[in-house]
This record gives sequence, structure tokens and C-alpha cells, in this order.
Amino acid sequence: MTLREHKGWVVKVHMQGCTNGKIVSASAAGDVRFWDPRSTESIHTVNTANGLTALEVHPYADVIACGSVNQMIRVFNTSGDSLSVIKYHEGFMGQRIGAVTCLAFHPYKVKLAAGSTDSFITVHSTPENKKR
Repeated sequence: MTLREHKGWVVKVHMQGCTNGKIVSASAAGDVRFWDPRSTESIHTVNTANGLTALEVHPYADVIACGSVNQMIRVFNTSGDSLSVIKYHEGFMGQRIGAVTCLAFHPYKVKLAAGSTDSFITVHSTPENKKR
């Protein structure tokens, strides 16, 4: 089987591990496609920014992260709703992140590590709920 709907070169392919796992793929043109392995046509498409360089799919949470050459990381749910945009390093005068080269989610927590061309590795997470 060959799947041919992407508009640019393929950046990453991810096979979900559940019983009826879907295939998630992304291209440099910014289209993220969800596939049913029993079909040759995509079942859903999320359009992100052109210049996509990295994609990561969380193994359990309904979250995907897309890094781009445009110095940003966009986080979506699998329905395509934008959840977050990361453009700067943390801190009072945080500098803009470099072009993103790789992404990785923690296997159980919603924490995202990103590598970029500015030689930094950053870890981003949801706010911690503090117990009182």
C-alpha cells in the first residue's frame, strides 16, 4: 500500500499503538494527515504552518506537536484545534527559539522536549497543579 496525499516531503510517520491504531504523518508543506491502515485515503487533515520540520504524537494524550523552520512549536489536539504556540524560551527576556529540528513527548506526562538550531534543548509542560 502506498499513501500519496502529502503536498511536500514527509517529515515523520507515526503508527499509533492501540488495537485499531491510525497512522499519523506530516509533510514539510505543513499538512498533518491521519490514515486508517485499511484505506488508501486519509481520514482527517490538520493544516499547520509551511516549513514543518518535526512532528511528535503523544502516545496517550490527544495531543500532537509540530515544529517548524519558522522558529515556533504549535500544539494541536487530533481534531485540529490549536492548543498552544511556543515561540520564546522561558524567562523575563526569553529569546526567540531557533528553527525546530526534533521533538519528543514524555511517554506518560504531558511534557515536550524540543531541539533547535540554536543548540538548545528545552522542555515544555502544562502547569503543575500544586496541592495545598
